[in-house]
Amino acid sequence: MNKPEIMLVGTFHMAMDPQKVNDQQKQIQDIVHSLKKFRPTKIAVEKSFLIEEELMRKYREFLNGDLAPAYDEVEQFAFRIAHELNLPQLHPVDEIVDMDSPSLNQVFEWAKEHQPELFKEILQVQSHLKKMEKGETVLDVLRYINDPDYIKELQRIYIKLARVGDRQHQIGVQWLKQWHHRDLAIAANIARIARPNDRILVLIGSDHLHLLQGFIKDSGDFHLPSVTSYLDT
Repeated sequence: MNKPEIMLVGTFHMAMDPQKVNDQQKQIQDIVHSLKKFRPTKIAVEKSFLIEEELMRKYREFLNGDLAPAYDEVEQFAFRIAHELNLPQLHPVDEIVDMDSPSLNQVFEWAKEHQPELFKEILQVQSHLKKMEKGETVLDVLRYINDPDYIKELQRIYIKLARVGDRQHQIGVQWLKQWHHRDLAIAANIARIARPNDRILVLIGSDHLHLLQGFIKDSGDFHLPSVTSYLDT
């Protein structure tokens, strides 16, 4: 019995750059064809089970030629890959977690006001990440956000956030508890849909990659092939 394969593909939120999506449809199609070579048996997406019915309604409309993909990474990538592979459904694996108690903005504001040196360290890491962001095309973005060095550097910010606050106000830790809750739930949701010999393609926001890789790998139940070779299109 072969272990299921889970390939995590970090994505960005396309709604933030609709012009790029419009201008680079040819490249998006090329990426779809490249990711299709993984031959996934299932595709998991960053959507909640609460909207599964709506997600499947849209997917059926897409299959019937009645829906043009929106500025959404699920519709631009997942719908097209699933269609070309004749997959009957998509699997929503996101978890709804209250990320505002405290909010990330409150964590940064605390650091800025009470821990200026730590806030400076965080900004320095963010600046380094910006320097690693090479290229402007959709493929360029997917390449650098899935690069192991970029993922490792991004994780440094989250670890530094744990130091925000004091013994009475663990504001950074409280926010990270919410973040870990969400990613651990996502990892569990992915694992639940896996069957022997499955090849699961997971399209997920790039900020989730580090924790998901660790949670899934640590179970020892799955193989985690890298997406890197599939982005050398």
